Amino acid sequence: MNIKRFIAIAVFAATAVLAGAGMYTAYAEEERTEYFFWSDALPIPAYATPNEDGTSGKIGIINEDGEKTELELPDYEEAIKNRVLVLVNGKYLHTVAGSGADPFIEDGSTMIPLRAVADAFGFEIEWEQSEEKITLTRDSKTIILYIGKPEISVDGDTVYFENAVPLIKNDRTFLPVRKLAEILDIKVEWDDDTRTAAFSE
Repeated sequence: MNIKRFIAIAVFAATAVLAGAGMYTAYAEEERTEYFFWSDALPIPAYATPNEDGTSGKIGIINEDGEKTELELPDYEEAIKNRVLVLVNGKYLHTVAGSGADPFIEDGSTMIPLRAVADAFGFEIEWEQSEEKITLTRDSKTIILYIGKPEISVDGDTVYFENAVPLIKNDRTFLPVRKLAEILDIKVEWDDDTRTAAFSE
């Protein structure tokens, strides 16, 4: 399900949930064209203090069909422990809660949404559904990838993802971003303490 509309929790509702009093869910519809943005600010993951009865805190989202659904949130410690930060040229990747676009680690590789990769590195995207083929172009460079396959065509030459491969999760296409950065001669650093993948040109 491609979610294009997300909840914007009102201050009073967010306060109630984070205080542990989340006995209800408030929906405030806000139209969004993207599920991510870049900022100097350090991202704070969505979290909630468990309710008094021990159940998880929740937020509500409204999908593009107008359907309301609830998303359970982890507590603060779990959210921070599982958070993966992506930093590109000094800007942090932020994703909208409930969008299914949060970066994650797969087989030792940082996976971030295709659209965020394209935005960060200046790619144009072409998607061919029948072949699950992704074509990325930037200046005179063309990179061709396939969902679930390790092969990468770079201007006609074949190289390979070493561990993780492109995949679809939560109806989002994710790419192992380190290899793409290396192809583009972008500097890559990983901080294990903060779980931060930093890219700089």
